[in-house]
Order: sequence, then C-alpha cells, then structure tokens
Amino acid sequence: MSTISAGLQRLAVRLLLCIAIVSASRWAQADALEFDPRFLHGERGTGTDVSRFQHASAVPEGDPLLDLVINEQWSGRWPVPLRRQGQDVQASPCYSDALLQTLAIDQAQLAASVREQLQQADGCLPLSALGLEASEHLDFSGLRLSLKVAQQAMLYTPRDYLPPEQWDSGTPAAFVDYRLNLFSQHNRSDDQRWSQTFLGLRSGVNAGAWYWRHEGTLQVGDGIERGYQPVRTYVQRDVVPWRAQLTLGEAYSRGEVFDSIAYVGLGLGSDERMLPASQRGFAPTVSGIAYSTALLTIRQRGVVLHESTVPAGPFEINDLYANGFSDDLQVTLREADGNERTFIVPYQAAPLALRPGASRFDFSLGRWRDGLGATAAEHVQGSWQQGLDNRLSLHGGVLGADGYQSAALGATLNSPLGAVALTVLQSRAALGEPDQTSGQALRLNWRQVMASSMTDLNASLTSSDYGYLGFNDFARTQHNPSVALLELPRSRLRASLALNQGLGEQGGRVQLQATRTQRWGQAGSDLSYSVGYFHHHGVMGYGITASREQYASTGHRNQVGLTLSMPLGDTRRSSLVSTLSSDGRGQAVSNTRLNTTAGEHSQWGYGLGLTTRHAPNDDTAGLDANLLYRGPVAEVSGSLAQHSDYRQASLGVRGALVGHAAGLTGAQSLGESFAIVHAPGAARARLKQAPQVQLDARGYGVLPHLTPYSVNTVELDPKGTSQDVELQISSQRVVPRAGAASLLYYPTRSGRSALIDARREDGSALPFGAQVLDERGEELGMVGQGSRLHVRGINEQGRLQVRWGEGLEQHCTLFYQLPDSKQKARAPIVLTATCGAAGNDRLQAWL
Repeated sequence: MSTISAGLQRLAVRLLLCIAIVSASRWAQADALEFDPRFLHGERGTGTDVSRFQHASAVPEGDPLLDLVINEQWSGRWPVPLRRQGQDVQASPCYSDALLQTLAIDQAQLAASVREQLQQADGCLPLSALGLEASEHLDFSGLRLSLKVAQQAMLYTPRDYLPPEQWDSGTPAAFVDYRLNLFSQHNRSDDQRWSQTFLGLRSGVNAGAWYWRHEGTLQVGDGIERGYQPVRTYVQRDVVPWRAQLTLGEAYSRGEVFDSIAYVGLGLGSDERMLPASQRGFAPTVSGIAYSTALLTIRQRGVVLHESTVPAGPFEINDLYANGFSDDLQVTLREADGNERTFIVPYQAAPLALRPGASRFDFSLGRWRDGLGATAAEHVQGSWQQGLDNRLSLHGGVLGADGYQSAALGATLNSPLGAVALTVLQSRAALGEPDQTSGQALRLNWRQVMASSMTDLNASLTSSDYGYLGFNDFARTQHNPSVALLELPRSRLRASLALNQGLGEQGGRVQLQATRTQRWGQAGSDLSYSVGYFHHHGVMGYGITASREQYASTGHRNQVGLTLSMPLGDTRRSSLVSTLSSDGRGQAVSNTRLNTTAGEHSQWGYGLGLTTRHAPNDDTAGLDANLLYRGPVAEVSGSLAQHSDYRQASLGVRGALVGHAAGLTGAQSLGESFAIVHAPGAARARLKQAPQVQLDARGYGVLPHLTPYSVNTVELDPKGTSQDVELQISSQRVVPRAGAASLLYYPTRSGRSALIDARREDGSALPFGAQVLDERGEELGMVGQGSRLHVRGINEQGRLQVRWGEGLEQHCTLFYQLPDSKQKARAPIVLTATCGAAGNDRLQAWL
C-alpha cells in the first residue's frame, strides 16, 4: 500500500508542477512561486532544481516590435520600450511620449508632473504611473501588447484607423501575370477549320514606393492582322498627405463628373481605400442630444449597425460603415430613467454622395488616346466632390483643350422620396473655322428603396442637345478631321430603369430592367427590356425570364428561358443545372449540365453537359465537357464539345511568375497587391487564405490577393510539412499599399526530431522536469512523464546532457544515433538510450 500511495503522491505532485509551470508564465507580476523539490521523489529521492520556475518567463529589456491591440482593435506593429521598474526582476512596457501619441492617448488629461517626465530625454513611465483608467496585458512570446483604455482618455480617431506608417510598401520585386487561351473549331457543314491563340500579359516592377506596370495582349490566328498590342504602361505611387494616387504614363480619369478619358500624361486622384473602412463611401452622420447617460442604438432593416453609451449632451456618430442597403436608419436613445426616444435618419445613397465633410478630387493632364495607341488633343481636367451634410453633396469640374472647353456642376440630394443626383454639363468646341458648336447635357440618377414593400427602384436619364460634344467625341474629330459631327455616334437620350421587387419568403422575387437609347442622326431608337421571376421549391431553385432587344438598324429579337438548378449530395459540391430557351422564331435550345468540385481543397472542378438545338429544318445534339485544376502555381482549364455540325476544343492557363531577392516563385494569377511568403524548410505548408497554394521546396509561396490599406491576416497551415520543421509563428498581419508585394517571413526551427526513452545507468528514471541541453548548451526541452525526452533540432548523431541541478552528481550524458535520413517517416522517431557519467574519455572513445 505504501508503494501505491507513494506512486499516487508522485503523480499528483507532477500534475501540480505542470499546472504551476503554465500558471507561472501567465502571472508576470506575481510574487515568486516556491516548490519543494522533495515532492517529486519523496524524502530520500534526488530532487529536481526547479528554481528556473520561480518566476514567469523572462522578459528582457529592449524596444521590440509588438502588435498593439487597443480596446480589442489591432492598431499596427510598433516599437515598445520594455524596461525594468524598481525591484522588478523582468522588464515591462514603458510608455513614452511617442508611444502615447501612437496610442492616441489624450495627454491633456495627464497630470502636469507626468507630462514633464515624459518630455525629458528618454522619458517613459509604467502604465500605473500615468494615472489613466487603463489596464495592460503583455504576451511577450506572441509579441503582443493588449490595452484597455477608457474612451474618455483617448483622442478621437475612426474606430478602424490605421496610421500610414503601418502601410507596407513591400519588397523589391518583379512579376509577370499571364493568361493563355488556345481555341480551335471545326465546322463540319463546310469543312472549315478556325483556330486562335490569345495571350494576355500584365507585368510589373516594384522599387520602394514606386510601382511600374505594363499591360498588353497578343493574338495569333486565322484572320488576325495585329500581333502584340500594348494596352497601357505607367508608374504610380501614393501621395499620402492627400490620400491620393499619382500616375505617370497611360491611364484613365475617374469618370464620375466627366466621362472617363484615356490619356497619356499625369494623373492625380483621391483613393478612398486609404481612408478607414468606416469613412469610405456614403453613410449619414447621426447626431442628437442625450438628456442623460443613454444607450444609443442604430438599426437598419432591424439589424443593429451601432450601439454605444453616450454621455448627457450633444453626440455625433460619423463612422458608420457604408453598405449597399439604401434604407433609413432607426435611432433609439434609452435614457437613464428607462424612457426611450426614436427618430429616423434618411439613408438613400446616390452616385457622387459623400459623408458630411468628406471630399474627393481627380486631376489629369495629357494627350487623349484611343484603344489602338493613337493620340490626339492635349487636355487638362479637374473635378471636385464635397459632402456638406446628410442630405446634400456638391460636385463640379472643368475640362479644357485647344479648341474645347467644358464645365460641370451638380448636386446629390438624399430625401424621403429617394436619392437624386443631378449634373449639368456645358461644352463649347471649335471643329475648324467657321464650324463651332456649343450645347448642354443633363444627367439624372434616382434611387428609392422601400423596405416595407421590399422594393428597390433605380432609374437614370442622360439627355444632350445637338450642340453638346463630349471630350472623347471632340478628340475623335481631331484624330480624324474627315469625320463630320453628324457622323459621330453621339447619344441624344439614354434612359434606364431597374426594379427588384421581393414577394416575401414564400413568394420569390421579380426583376425588371429596361433601357432606351436614341442617337443623333439615327432614325428610331434602340430598346431592350427583360423581366424575370426567381424562386425555389425545397432545394431546387428555378427562374423564368423573358427579354426583347430591338435595334433601329437590325430589327428585334425575343428570348424566353427557364432555368432549374439543384444541389446533389450533402456537401453541395455537385449540382445539376438545366436550361431551356426559345427565340420565338421556331428555334429552341436546351442544356443540362452536371458541375462538380473535388479534392481536399476543391482543386478540381469538372462539368458534363448535353445540349440539343431545334430549328426549322435543322435539329442538332451534342455533348461537351470541361475540366478545371487550381494548382499552387497556375490554374489550368480545358473543354471539349462534340456536336453533330461542329467540334470545339480549348485549353487555358492562368498564373504568374514572381521574381524577388531569392529567385523566381510560381503563383496563381495575381491581384493588385500580393504577399511573398517565406518559411524556410516548410515545404508543402499551405496558406489558409488560399488553400490551393503550397510552399515550394525552398519554403516560398505567393498569396495572390491582398486588400490594399486594410488589415490582412496571412496564416500558414503546417499540415503536410516535415516533422523535422517547426513553425515559430504561424500567423502575421500586414497592411499593404495598392500594388505592394509584401514579404512575410515565418521563422522556423529545423532539424531531426526524436522521442528518446532514457534511463540512468542503474535503470532508474530520470528526474521529471530535468533540463535537456544539446552540445552547445542550448536547452531543447525537459524530461517528461515516464523518463521520456522529446527533442527537436538535433543532428544525425551526437550527445545530450540532462541536468537537474548544479552539482556534479546532478547531470548525466546520453549518446544517440538517428536512423538514415532516407528512412524518415512522418511519425516521430523513437529511441532508447542510457544516460551516464559525462566523461571526456568515454566521449573520445565514442567519437
């Protein structure tokens, strides 16, 4: 019984020691913990020196880069002074004037004596000495400092503000993004064969804050006269003080006030993405007066968008996120006495609407160009947009060229009857003496959303008189003077209407679209309209559509269609889609297709289809198939179609090559910003944000898409990597600039790993918790339960030292030999060894 009792006692003590070790790492400010080592082996056993567990894990002095999280909002990665305070055995955060400014702390609320200390050279104070209502938590192993600070102690900043100092310009890099498509068709009726090859290229070079880009296309095939066609070449960079992008080369103007212009020259325009997400787009400012400390709740369509506590007096909420739901906001104030007040703030966002106080601008200077590279009139244009209040925004601009002037002025009004944007444009053009023309154009947009009836109505109207000439039309006449004004395909009237009407959960929805276009010098008008009804029955969805297109020059065409779709299986990776359409002239087409995705990360997708066509005196049928593979360095697709009157085949490849300091890395097709990921030795690790991407043999991979000026989290999934590689960190955050190639380094620890069942020379177990050191004296771990050592980063052969105290009799040495590296398995290697006296003679004999 005594043996059993002693065993239970040792097991309990070991469990308590493990709990204490974990707790010690969390109690950074706690008093030293004391352990009685005799509990590990009884009164007569050899105890383990646990003095290293007396304190929490050591935090050294320095200025490391830490992730700052303020009131649960990530605020970037900044250098934080870590200093020992008084008799503390380890360093803790020390707050300097610069760090407090970074944290947006209102220093006016600090005591005068505190501010004086902070203004001194190298002055910094612990959080407790600042006199703020705040708390901190330092996770040094995760390089993270979390703060909770009372709102009244902070300066106002948008809730998701990211300082420009945190924007990443990326690493020097070059890339080529390509899209290749091969197409071949054989018409059996006339034995005609036709093939075409298309290659689209987008290349770039990043150097510091400057980004060079080039786009072009290459077409080769039957009947194609032009080969490689440059699309545009330009360089760009941020202009941070103005929250704008500077572009030099071939570019496009914004096209919000004036029509968009393709030009060669200089462009400077606002980039709203540089603003915090809560300041982008249009959302009204909610203001009012609280009679007491009140709970403020803002709802839209019953969904809570914002909730906070406001003090008595005036309040203002100006950082609501813009969304696509143009519907009024319901604001509720619950006062301290329990009374509630509710009022409505109109929210009908129209084009060119801005938040109160927000502004946008666009400026361009250069020569007009067409799609084939020809250039004509030089121009200069500038436009400005300004938000005045919740209801009214203004916009205007001027555009000038030799022989051409234009001006625009307009307003956007948000009202209970809908959101209305009105722009008036005036132009004057000299087309050669004595031909001069001038005129006006009117552009009107209106949107109304009625949540109660589930109605979303959108209408637009553009009208111009005969004398009005847009700059693009003017430039065409300058490029080709023989073209008369009447011959230009200028629009006289363009009207459109779109209706989306919900009929409830059981009723489905109806969509209606209609457009009408009239041109000067053209008899009649072009009309197109369509109506559709969409609903579902159980898991099966269905839609019925009808459309009509009527052109003044070619007549009309009708189309009626029915679509059925149904998922197959519980995973919904497969679906069956069937369509039937008819043009009203005796021709009907039906198609039934099975679509499936497969693979652990849906790398594979394929589809099989059956198509039949019925026409007067001609019935055909055929099969088609398509295959898609999303690989780590490219996306490959192919299709085959076999019909009674023709045969088709195609092959497509999309991907990119990225050049950086370490060489070339293949990638999927790239977005505007992307990340180069490097984890040495972690081959086959995947990116959680793009599971198809695996790191190559050198540990490099490319995450093809990052969102500019926003926080992007990039995580590595180590599944599939070697057991001999350990990720030191697996997640990082980055805020890239538009066009940046961010380099993210994930440190790893590499080396063979093994599980060693070690015993002392007399067969007894090694002391639990004893240190395990390598030949350089670096700690690899400690002795675990059952006298087992789990070690990583060791050589093919060598020695390990086990130490449980400072005395000569409190350490021993074991020698190991790993199996041939070619025999490495993914499961840990298990060895047995004897830990004996560490004599030099024995070591020399072993070597």
